[in-house]
Amino acid sequence: MPSDAVRLRAFLGDTLKLWHVRGTVDAADAPVVAQIRSESGALAWIERAPDDAPYRWAVRWRAAGDAPGGTRVMRPRTCGSLVGVLAALRTALDVDRGTPVRIAPPAEA
Repeated sequence: MPSDAVRLRAFLGDTLKLWHVRGTVDAADAPVVAQIRSESGALAWIERAPDDAPYRWAVRWRAAGDAPGGTRVMRPRTCGSLVGVLAALRTALDVDRGTPVRIAPPAEA
Protein backbone atom coordinates (compact mmCIF):
# COMPACT_ATOMS: atom_id res chain seq x y z
CA MET A 1 0.00 0.00 0.00
CA PRO A 2 1.45 3.41 -0.95
CA SER A 3 2.30 5.88 1.80
CA ASP A 4 0.35 9.08 2.40
CA ALA A 5 3.14 11.10 0.77
CA VAL A 6 3.01 8.96 -2.39
CA ARG A 7 -0.79 9.29 -2.56
CA LEU A 8 -0.54 13.07 -2.03
CA ARG A 9 1.97 13.41 -4.88
CA ALA A 10 -0.28 11.34 -7.15
CA PHE A 11 -3.27 13.51 -6.16
CA LEU A 12 -1.30 16.69 -6.90
CA GLY A 13 -0.19 15.28 -10.26
CA ASP A 14 -3.83 14.60 -11.16
CA THR A 15 -4.74 18.10 -9.95
CA LEU A 16 -2.18 19.69 -12.27
CA LYS A 17 -3.68 17.76 -15.20
CA LEU A 18 -7.19 18.85 -14.22
CA TRP A 19 -6.03 22.48 -14.07
CA HIS A 20 -4.20 22.10 -17.42
CA VAL A 21 -0.89 23.06 -15.79
CA ARG A 22 2.17 21.45 -17.31
CA GLY A 23 4.59 20.53 -14.58
CA THR A 24 6.03 17.84 -12.37
CA VAL A 25 5.39 16.67 -8.83
CA ASP A 26 8.43 15.13 -7.17
CA ALA A 27 9.46 13.78 -3.78
CA ALA A 28 11.89 15.83 -1.69
CA ASP A 29 13.68 15.63 1.66
CA ALA A 30 11.54 15.88 4.82
CA PRO A 31 9.67 17.90 5.92
CA VAL A 32 8.86 18.56 2.24
CA VAL A 33 6.35 15.99 0.99
CA ALA A 34 6.04 17.25 -2.58
CA GLN A 35 7.86 19.68 -4.83
CA ILE A 36 5.94 21.08 -7.79
CA ARG A 37 7.64 22.69 -10.79
CA SER A 38 5.49 24.21 -13.48
CA GLU A 39 6.63 24.61 -17.05
CA SER A 40 6.24 28.37 -16.60
CA GLY A 41 8.99 28.35 -13.97
CA ALA A 42 6.94 28.52 -10.76
CA LEU A 43 8.14 26.33 -7.91
CA ALA A 44 6.09 25.21 -4.88
CA TRP A 45 6.83 23.05 -1.86
CA ILE A 46 4.28 21.24 0.30
CA GLU A 47 5.59 20.55 3.80
CA ARG A 48 4.09 18.40 6.53
CA ALA A 49 3.63 20.43 9.72
CA PRO A 50 5.34 19.45 12.97
CA ASP A 51 3.18 17.30 15.26
CA ASP A 52 2.57 20.14 17.72
CA ALA A 53 1.56 22.70 15.08
CA PRO A 54 -2.05 23.95 14.86
CA TYR A 55 -2.07 23.25 11.09
CA ARG A 56 -1.33 20.20 8.92
CA TRP A 57 0.52 21.61 5.90
CA ALA A 58 2.65 24.56 4.88
CA VAL A 59 2.94 25.73 1.28
CA ARG A 60 5.95 27.74 0.11
CA TRP A 61 6.36 28.99 -3.43
CA ARG A 62 8.38 31.10 -5.77
CA ALA A 63 6.83 32.49 -8.92
CA ALA A 64 8.72 32.42 -12.20
CA GLY A 65 11.30 35.18 -12.11
CA ASP A 66 11.25 35.61 -8.31
CA ALA A 67 14.60 35.59 -6.56
CA PRO A 68 15.27 32.77 -4.07
CA GLY A 69 14.58 33.65 -0.44
CA GLY A 70 11.56 35.86 -1.08
CA THR A 71 8.68 36.42 1.33
CA ARG A 72 6.56 33.50 0.06
CA VAL A 73 9.47 31.14 0.56
CA MET A 74 10.45 32.42 4.00
CA ARG A 75 6.86 32.80 5.30
CA PRO A 76 4.76 29.86 4.07
CA ARG A 77 0.99 29.77 3.87
CA THR A 78 -0.22 27.37 6.54
CA CYS A 79 -3.15 25.11 5.71
CA GLY A 80 -5.40 23.00 7.92
CA SER A 81 -6.55 20.74 5.09
CA LEU A 82 -5.92 19.73 1.49
CA VAL A 83 -8.53 22.29 0.43
CA GLY A 84 -6.22 24.98 1.79
CA VAL A 85 -3.23 23.40 0.05
CA LEU A 86 -5.10 23.47 -3.27
CA ALA A 87 -6.09 27.11 -2.76
CA ALA A 88 -2.46 28.03 -2.04
CA LEU A 89 -1.30 26.09 -5.11
CA ARG A 90 -3.85 27.91 -7.29
CA THR A 91 -2.27 31.16 -6.18
CA ALA A 92 1.29 29.86 -6.53
CA LEU A 93 0.71 28.51 -10.04
CA ASP A 94 -1.54 31.40 -11.12
CA VAL A 95 -4.45 29.09 -11.94
CA ASP A 96 -7.68 30.87 -12.87
CA ARG A 97 -10.61 29.72 -10.74
CA GLY A 98 -13.04 29.93 -13.63
CA THR A 99 -16.69 30.84 -13.33
CA PRO A 100 -18.36 29.58 -10.16
CA VAL A 101 -21.46 27.44 -10.47
CA ARG A 102 -24.57 29.04 -9.02
CA ILE A 103 -27.62 27.06 -8.07
CA ALA A 104 -30.89 28.96 -7.76
CA PRO A 105 -34.57 28.13 -7.95
CA PRO A 106 -36.21 28.65 -11.34
CA ALA A 107 -37.55 32.12 -12.02
CA GLU A 108 -41.32 32.40 -11.74
CA ALA A 109 -43.18 33.34 -14.88
